[in-house]
Amino acid sequence: MSEPPPSSPTPSTASPPTAPPQSPSDPRPPKDLLVGRVTRGGSGPCFGLETDEGKVYALYSTETLTLKVGETIRVKYAPLRLKIDCGPGEHVSAITIDRVG
Repeated sequence: MSEPPPSSPTPSTASPPTAPPQSPSDPRPPKDLLVGRVTRGGSGPCFGLETDEGKVYALYSTETLTLKVGETIRVKYAPLRLKIDCGPGEHVSAITIDRVG
């Protein structure tokens, strides 16, 4: 009878970190990108958006599009430089609007 092969050596464990990481392990979304649900739809140029965090935005867009209340959209935005009232929320200029899903 032969003997069973010797077991492999115990794996070494990683040593604890000596300092925090230099960059975040979870990348943050770009600061000029919003994702949320349409709260004021229509054919524009003004729309309403609410993010999952509950932040409300008033979007101004020069794109020709129609949005429906409840749609999820992704918006690349910039500060709004026009003196226009697009309703309640933080006023921003929508550079691009993409439907999600």
